[in-house]
Amino acid sequence: MSTIITTVEVFIEGQSFTLESREYKGAELRELAGLHNKDKLVREEPDGSETAIPPGRKIVPVEGDNFYVSIRFRRGWRCTRG
Repeated sequence: MSTIITTVEVFIEGQSFTLESREYKGAELRELAGLHNKDKLVREEPDGSETAIPPGRKIVPVEGDNFYVSIRFRRGWRCTRG
């Protein structure tokens, strides 16, 4: 009897990856794309918002997920309260 493995296509920093449909730690997704754990990886949500994926967080990627280093993080954006 053969085992059927379900896969999903996701994008990390613009690169396409075919992953097994299973739970991944944020650190695993970073490693696939050659990113450092210090990079603030986020998942783009359907409404355009970002959900942070810390290195230790576990998620199950779904078909078409788009992960990238936060634009705010790249620009050195800081939230200040006054």
